[in-house]
Amino acid sequence: MGKPSERDPFTRLQKPINSSVMDKARDEKDVSNAAQEACEKWRLRLGNNAYKNGDLSRAEESYTQGIDSVPKIETSRNCLRALMLCYSNRAATRMALGRMREAISDCTMASSIDSNFLKVQVRAGNCYLSLGEIEDASRYFKKCLQTGSDICVDRKISVEASEGLQKAQRVSECMHEAGCRLQLRTSTDAEKALEILEEALLISPYSENLLTMKGEALLMLEKYEASIKLWEQTIDLAGKNSLPVDANKYPDSDDTPKDINFGIWRCRLMLKSYFHMGKLEEAINSLEKQEQLLSATKRDGHKPLESFIPLAATIRELLRLKSAGNEAFKSGRHTEAVEHYTAALSCNVESRSFTAVCFCNRSAAYKALGQLSDAIADCSLAIALDQNYSKAISRRATLFEMLRDYGQAASDMHRYVNILTKQMEEKTSGIHDRVTNLANDTRQARMRLSELEEKSRKETSLDMYLVLGVVPSCSASDIRKAYRKAALKHHPDKAGQSLTRNESKDERLWKEIGEEVRRDTDKLFKMIGEAYAVLSDPAKRSQYDLEEEMQNSQRRRDGASTSGAEPDVNYPFSNSRRNWREGWSSSRREPSGPRWFEQNRSNRYPL
Repeated sequence: MGKPSERDPFTRLQKPINSSVMDKARDEKDVSNAAQEACEKWRLRLGNNAYKNGDLSRAEESYTQGIDSVPKIETSRNCLRALMLCYSNRAATRMALGRMREAISDCTMASSIDSNFLKVQVRAGNCYLSLGEIEDASRYFKKCLQTGSDICVDRKISVEASEGLQKAQRVSECMHEAGCRLQLRTSTDAEKALEILEEALLISPYSENLLTMKGEALLMLEKYEASIKLWEQTIDLAGKNSLPVDANKYPDSDDTPKDINFGIWRCRLMLKSYFHMGKLEEAINSLEKQEQLLSATKRDGHKPLESFIPLAATIRELLRLKSAGNEAFKSGRHTEAVEHYTAALSCNVESRSFTAVCFCNRSAAYKALGQLSDAIADCSLAIALDQNYSKAISRRATLFEMLRDYGQAASDMHRYVNILTKQMEEKTSGIHDRVTNLANDTRQARMRLSELEEKSRKETSLDMYLVLGVVPSCSASDIRKAYRKAALKHHPDKAGQSLTRNESKDERLWKEIGEEVRRDTDKLFKMIGEAYAVLSDPAKRSQYDLEEEMQNSQRRRDGASTSGAEPDVNYPFSNSRRNWREGWSSSRREPSGPRWFEQNRSNRYPL
């Protein structure tokens, strides 16, 4: 056969086809080379330099540009290797930025290109280790060690994988030990658990389980400010590393797993911390701000964050009752104010600070109603719950002064001065106006203390009618009724029954609270008994009324104020008070120990 002629139709057709295929292959090669060159440029020249200089945002942007420069249909081996390295480097950058989930996604992409690229496998293991996901971390580290035994790998990678596996084991041990400690629910075990968790968090700083346990330990130790700080420090990055919650899958807030939604347990932690600090307004404000931040990322159909936290509804109700009580008090509806504060207290809340505020506010309403014994009892409960509650201490001093028990009034005022002095020492570098106001308050308190100490040196009788909450013109029957009511309400055996004991708290703390309440109630009970012993005896009452009339006449003559201050005059009945008290104290039955803290009166709120 001869050589084919160019005129042959078959020959003419065949030639352009071969040329087109070759041109296409050549074009594809050029595209691959261009893509590889662009990818390498973004990675080597720009991304790596930015990473070395600490400009992580620019480094991430450069690696992303390098990844985007490679077409998704690219099959060239060299180009895919450049792409794999870009994914690997971007994973390292995102790890440095604390975005472990995104880093894991990049590691997965790099591994899908070359499963034998063990550097990225170790990197993925470290991401899971940082997240505290021990099983996944161990799987990647073991895979590296197993693959490394089959192929020649860099010893550095093997060492890193081996160390990572040991760290994962240590974190697992810490989780177990800390969990066991927290279940014991004692201060000592909570402190030890906190130490263990701090060690584990050095390895797994983004672990939701570890952070949750740390939050529980801080709450158990009543380190509420530290709890709020933990919430503030971890809320942003946790959102980037958490898995989304499915509101349809977990409709009941109590069944919502803590580890599927960063916002829920952290907001519970924040709410509970503010709640126990008595800062209920701050709790709701912070929750609403967090809800606004999360609303942008929630899909349609998701429930509000507050619906997962029942404590939020409790806080809103308590604030409503307190606000209603305050409004009623300001409007002069003091009986209504007492009812609102009592309703808030009947919720059996575990917030000692908020409970103390309600008791203190109710004492003001009782004072306005002339029920000074009830007011003193509430102040005593508030002080037992919060030893540094200056307003309750100052108010009780005023109440004792009104009853003319100047010794007790001076004792409370001395305590009040000490608190103000301590605050002055702590706030010497604070805002000038606040420090100035504190200094003025301290100076006035010291002057008032001096006056009370001067009065306490005189044997002055109590205002017996005020103690029982009756008027001087009342009948003997009214006095008996008032005494029975007061004695029943303020009997030492019933001391502190209106308080709610949290079983999860330290037993020693509640025992101390119970003992203080009992001591204060015992003093008040003796005072009520002293008043009744005088007013129930016609002769003693007549003598007491006469002495009161003489004192009032003296005040009118001297132009003294009617605030309860008295002139330097001694009356016979005043000197009998100490003798009568000794007789009353020795003859009355010794009350039994406080039973209120022995009973299970806890009403825990699910958080």
